[in-house]
Amino acid sequence: MASIYNSIKNLASDSLIYGLSGILTKFISVFLTPIYTRVYSPEDYGVIGILTNAYFLVSIILVFALDNSTARWFYDSSDFSERKKIINTWLWSYLVFSIVACLFFFFSADFWANLLLKEYSNGIYLIKLLALTLPLLVWPSVGVNVLRFERKAKKAIFLSLFQSFMLILLNVVFVVILKFGVEGVYYAQLFGTLIILPLVFYLLKDWLGFPNLFEFKLFKSMVKYSFPFVPASLGFWIVNLSGVFFINEYLDKIDVGLFQIGVSVAAVTGLATNAFQQAWSPFAFSILNQPNNKEIYAASFQLFVLIVGSACMAVSIFSSEILIILTTPQYFKAKIVASILTFNYLFMGITSIASLGSAIAKTTTPLGFISVLSSIVLIGLNFLLIPYLGKEGAALSICISQLIIPVYMFWKSQKLYYIPFDFSKNFIMIILFILGSFSIYLFPEFGLVFTIFLKLILISIFFFILLFINRNEVRKILTVFKIKNNII
Repeated sequence: MASIYNSIKNLASDSLIYGLSGILTKFISVFLTPIYTRVYSPEDYGVIGILTNAYFLVSIILVFALDNSTARWFYDSSDFSERKKIINTWLWSYLVFSIVACLFFFFSADFWANLLLKEYSNGIYLIKLLALTLPLLVWPSVGVNVLRFERKAKKAIFLSLFQSFMLILLNVVFVVILKFGVEGVYYAQLFGTLIILPLVFYLLKDWLGFPNLFEFKLFKSMVKYSFPFVPASLGFWIVNLSGVFFINEYLDKIDVGLFQIGVSVAAVTGLATNAFQQAWSPFAFSILNQPNNKEIYAASFQLFVLIVGSACMAVSIFSSEILIILTTPQYFKAKIVASILTFNYLFMGITSIASLGSAIAKTTTPLGFISVLSSIVLIGLNFLLIPYLGKEGAALSICISQLIIPVYMFWKSQKLYYIPFDFSKNFIMIILFILGSFSIYLFPEFGLVFTIFLKLILISIFFFILLFINRNEVRKILTVFKIKNNII
């Protein structure tokens, strides 16, 4: 019992560290938003959005999900030299692919500028700037992941935060002070990466090796394992972007803006999910050989649903108040979109747990299959729901298509590696979170203070209901605390 408690505590500790760093970075970005909205026109934001989405797609292809393979192989051996070979096989393959991509996009920049940025005069220059950063960003990406694999959460977060702070600082310099326009964003990214490289090399000094540490046979095995993750990543890209294009086609530009604001509010819960996902894989594989690992996995699932589900319900219920604080009245109609999309992040986090059995068995094909199917379902739902439900229909389409992924992955993973999850209890909790979130819309409009008071009462009621549902688990945790105190 005590070992389960300690394992869960380690997972919670790592998740908390990742979560706090994400919250800090997010709030810094929020504080800078009023500045940037006074610098850039909507056209400029469109250019930045197109390039950002294009860069994300290129990154998916370059990484080729080999970070997942590296995490899986890293824990197969405790020998440092073997682990170093695994890290360098990923590092050098990633770097070579990025250099090739850099040269390709640099010398074909005019083609991509004409294709993506037809009405923007400096499109070619922007694409060349972005291409130059591709190989440079390999080192920070590998550095953060290696520190995660080592379970050095504080150092991983320090590196991520330092990179974020440097990027924000240089954005202020190039965009606000020097007034370089859209180009300033990519100057900041290029020079920020150059500045952070010495720190990355220092943190990775024990892991970096010459290209002769690259092992082609190992690389082939890692690619075979990672290949099904690629359509999963592409599916994620489609799920999170296609809704905007459908809204733009069917509705007015104002609905596109409201949808984007709703996505931003819902992303607050994404901080908790992202923190858990960063901590989950290293944690799950590190206890793979413990005799009680399956009990720990099952308990982790239940605690994740309880904690992150509660966060989703809170953000969903208070979406109106969040919009009042962060935006102006013209954006308040985004509250229902925000309420719906908060649960998309809950389903994303559950997918990480649902895929564990498949990952342990080194069989990742199911995730690739269901990710492609989910993308197809999303496109169909967008055609069906957006014309009738508007931007809220797009949000529902995303949640429904995202939900089918963990449902399918639990079904497949349990066949490959059985874990005694309590599905009925977790299902009941999720239903309660959803009912609690949207029950607030059944009440008539009250004053702001009374509405907040009413929402706090509602959250308290659901909190005690959830405590009752999880009373046995709470009792076990309290028993562990009691035993530890008696020992002390």
